[in-house]
Amino acid sequence: MRNLLNPKWLLAINTLPVVLLILIVYSDFSIIKTLLSEENLSLWKGFGLTLIILTLLHLGYTITCIVRKQNISMYYAYISLVVYIAYIYIYSLYTQDILPWSIPRWMLSGDILLYVGTFLMPTLAHSLFIIVIKLTSKDKDYKAWQNILAAVSIPIICYLFFQIILPLWNFTTSGFGSHVMVVLSIVAVILFLFFLIRGIYILATKKGKAWKKYQLLWKIPIAILFPLLGLAVNSGFLIDHFSGTHTGIFGDFSHYWFYVLALVNGILICLPSGSNTTQRLFLFIARSITFAYTLYFFIVFLPYLPLSVFAIIAIGVGFLMLTPLVLFVIHIQELTSDYNFLKAHFSKALLITFALLGFLVIPACITASYTKDRVVLHEALDYLYSPNYSERYAIDKQSLQNTLNVVRHNKDRNDDFFSSSQKPYLSKFFNWIVLDNLTLSDGKINTIERVFFNTESFGIMPENIRNTDVSITNVSSSSTYNTVDNTWTSWIDLEITNANTERLFSEYATTIDLPNGAWINNYYLYVGDRKEMGILAEKKSAMWVFSQIRGENRDPGLLHYLTGNKVSFRVFPFSESEVRKTGIEFIHKEPMVIDIDSHKVQLGDSLTQKSVTSVEQNDVAYISSKTKEGLTTVKRQPYYHFIVDISAEKQNLIDNYISTLDLFLKNDALKTPHKISFANTYTNTIDLDDDWKTALKNQQFEGGFYLERAIKTVFYNTQQQISNTYPIIIAITDTMNSSIISKDFKDFKFAFPENNLFYHLNTMSYLASHDLTKNPKQWIDDDTTVRLNDSVLAWPNANKTLAYLPNNTKPDVVLKTSNFQLDEAEIEPNKWTSGLVMEGQFRSNVLHPEHAERDWHSLVKYSFMSQIMTPHTSYIVVENEAQKAILKKKQEAVLSGKKSLDLNEDTQRMSEPEFYVLLILVGLFLVLKQKKFRWF
Repeated sequence: MRNLLNPKWLLAINTLPVVLLILIVYSDFSIIKTLLSEENLSLWKGFGLTLIILTLLHLGYTITCIVRKQNISMYYAYISLVVYIAYIYIYSLYTQDILPWSIPRWMLSGDILLYVGTFLMPTLAHSLFIIVIKLTSKDKDYKAWQNILAAVSIPIICYLFFQIILPLWNFTTSGFGSHVMVVLSIVAVILFLFFLIRGIYILATKKGKAWKKYQLLWKIPIAILFPLLGLAVNSGFLIDHFSGTHTGIFGDFSHYWFYVLALVNGILICLPSGSNTTQRLFLFIARSITFAYTLYFFIVFLPYLPLSVFAIIAIGVGFLMLTPLVLFVIHIQELTSDYNFLKAHFSKALLITFALLGFLVIPACITASYTKDRVVLHEALDYLYSPNYSERYAIDKQSLQNTLNVVRHNKDRNDDFFSSSQKPYLSKFFNWIVLDNLTLSDGKINTIERVFFNTESFGIMPENIRNTDVSITNVSSSSTYNTVDNTWTSWIDLEITNANTERLFSEYATTIDLPNGAWINNYYLYVGDRKEMGILAEKKSAMWVFSQIRGENRDPGLLHYLTGNKVSFRVFPFSESEVRKTGIEFIHKEPMVIDIDSHKVQLGDSLTQKSVTSVEQNDVAYISSKTKEGLTTVKRQPYYHFIVDISAEKQNLIDNYISTLDLFLKNDALKTPHKISFANTYTNTIDLDDDWKTALKNQQFEGGFYLERAIKTVFYNTQQQISNTYPIIIAITDTMNSSIISKDFKDFKFAFPENNLFYHLNTMSYLASHDLTKNPKQWIDDDTTVRLNDSVLAWPNANKTLAYLPNNTKPDVVLKTSNFQLDEAEIEPNKWTSGLVMEGQFRSNVLHPEHAERDWHSLVKYSFMSQIMTPHTSYIVVENEAQKAILKKKQEAVLSGKKSLDLNEDTQRMSEPEFYVLLILVGLFLVLKQKKFRWF
């Protein structure tokens, strides 16, 4: 342990952690600085500047010692211990002023008030170690029992003080007594840790035969019994209700591997070293492997060491908090002893290599396990949200189930300072490796579970939108015609009034159905008397920020796409009788009518724009209403596409399925060839021939009835080869409630131009109609017949048809190429053609979602370039600069991760310092260990 006197350790223990602390705190400060008062700012600058000066002095001393090849002085240890304790104490006195409660906590990366103590604790511990080493000379015969007795006596003295003297203490109003109490507590903790560490240090370095003979008497409790007992107490196994289910006082260490490694590590520590070179080498390697386990718990419990005295006083088992510290000292001593013995038989480079490789075994296994979880989870997410409809999938369900268990467990549910469902550092490492520092929403976890396992974990309540009696009271509009590119730019200005007198805050929420060829390219909302223009942001980031601001009753406004051309429009909050002004700008090709809450607003006029022509780009075309008047009307030949539910526990319905379908086909007026799909997690499609009954009986009935995927696959296949036939989709199941449809099919509207209907044929032979574009699981008519004979329009003509369009007078957008990648050169600011080509790219991704991940960043970028909102972006109005800054930060976090991952539903902490502390300390430990292995 005398190697801790090497000044190079100061770089790892003080300089880098403090630099990291400064960077993290400054990142948060840059977000919230506009919300701080002058007094708050002065404190931030004062404490920040003081910490920077201390760090520079520390670094200067370190460099001086390294250059002069001097060990760390005991005077440094004394000064460092006193100065940093004083800094932390004074900082704690001003925490309410440094970070007042008026600052929204969701804007912060975590509890930054605790960061200072967390990042400076290694410096304090190192200073204490130096004092122990300096005051424990090798030349003197110190008694371990005297130091341990002194350490034990301190909690006893404190207990007596609290019981006898403290009740008689006369606290003054000046607070002097409180300061004295704090100083006395700090002194007690330092003395306790000093004597404890010194006692263990003396014990571990004793070389007498008597000590070696009886060393198991103290090694077995410290190395085996106490670690196992500590894990049990932390998990509540020994003390009922001491912690909740899958939670612990200091984290969740309930996994059996923690107990296995604790036992193995303890046995390795207790094994006699011996003089056999081969056995000693294997023991050295094994101890190097489990040292990662010892170091992990030492780092986890390091911030709690100052509380150890009070934990011992409060609860008898509080001494277990000290086990990681004591075990850390003993483990290092055993490794040093092994190394000193083996270096006479092996080269130092070989021993260091063995030690490093051994140390990396456990981290490598954890990383490999998490990497496997990432692969399995991403395969499942790709299947659900970015599938290739032409491929067959086979997801490892057992691995997926295990991964979901870990994901659920690592979601931020309970993560307090003294109670956590997380594994310290490991949970953050998992989130980094598997989830790109994002998460899976409860809704997506439910979807994965329903699709693959026909179950779900979370009960999700619908959002409470307080929209009663809030309505539009005044509408005005203006339109400007651009003669250069023959397009319109139109504003709709709204006054919205809250007539509710029974609720403190209300919200306005509605939806707007945009015509084809119309896009939103600006937005404003009055915040008080200030007109605040909308910010075009990545959609998930904007929705998360809106939700957080809405939670604190501030002033957000939000526009974003739902499905198809349907746009959600929300403004919050409205106080009693409040009138708020807002407006939306549209860019469109021809005159149109926008319906907002039954207010029909005419935008553009046919007198100004005499005629509207269609527009064709390389891969997409806009078909104007005028052009559609001249297209040929045709009737395509329909055929039935049956989708049979073969989910878990539905095999008892096989005979019902057969009889129901036979009866339906017996009365079938269509004599064209039909198709049938067997759908559970996956979809298997065959022609409806004489063998379909045998095929049904041979299916595996498992998973959920993923009807959404089956329907989308049908539409995908119809778009691969445009033909004069079209499918009439009929789902065969006992109940539609068990089907899995997460949203409607408006995005696929171009694939079913005849009508919006599909059907449900139940096992009692009743046929119900459903709407593909609105609440697909809700029936329209529960006893109906199939609708036939709908006509469509052939574009560009009936002989060489590239697309079939709905037979109406509304304009349409057509994909000329189903799979293409947009060129950035086609994007121009505020140009209608930019909206057209981005719409084409979006529709291409609807048919080919396997490319959505690739195109996602580009489409967000193109939306920003053109200032046109797309299904990947959103217009949001926020109130202040801090909200704008956190929006930008969230957006960067989302865009750096996987498209199908989410931000937390709850207030999120984007990056916990503990993860970075772990990386720095472990990384520098390895570097310094490689440079020089001498520990003591």
